Amino acid sequence: MNIAASWPIPQQALPDVYPSKIGGLLVASFEEVLGRQQFSQILRQAGMETGEGGVPDLPFGAPSKLYQALCDAYGEQSANGISLRTGRVMFRRGLRVFSGTLGLSHRSFRLLPPAQKILRGLDLLAWLLNHYSDQRVRVEKNDKELFLINERCPHCWGLKNASPCCPLPLGALQEGLAWACSGRQYSVEEIACRAKGDPACTYRIKRKSSG
Repeated sequence: MNIAASWPIPQQALPDVYPSKIGGLLVASFEEVLGRQQFSQILRQAGMETGEGGVPDLPFGAPSKLYQALCDAYGEQSANGISLRTGRVMFRRGLRVFSGTLGLSHRSFRLLPPAQKILRGLDLLAWLLNHYSDQRVRVEKNDKELFLINERCPHCWGLKNASPCCPLPLGALQEGLAWACSGRQYSVEEIACRAKGDPACTYRIKRKSSG
């Protein structure tokens, strides 16, 4: 069952762009996790130095270039850990930026039961990513699981890997679920990835919390 975001995707969405409003959150979150000096080195290695005027609209594969630079500098395992932590920070920063737009602080959202809050939150996330960038995200469900599916993922854009390699959005999902449900932990994993030849990057969320 497709329960993708209810608002329409803009007809003239910018093609293949990771927009500055989200890119700024990405850069600030990496800098918080790594520290300014280390992250500046990663930016240079990725060919993505930013000027004094802030973060511009970035090429669509910019996040994947950062991930590859992290792998080259620290190894894949450490890069995954750094990206997971960055995703969690990015969610918290993004909450401050987009909470009003998405209505996450509204009483009607805060009083939803956990299961409905998760479903609504994923639906809003899909709308946000579809609306502000050229990503194509939808949400599907069955009796036991929810799936966030991204057919145009900038986090593995142009990469080839034997296993899923989008830990940053995975970390953001983990943090978002914990926030929405008062710290309860939900099992979230990336079960398919375009970098390994799958048609979409797919994240599975089990409906029952683990605590």
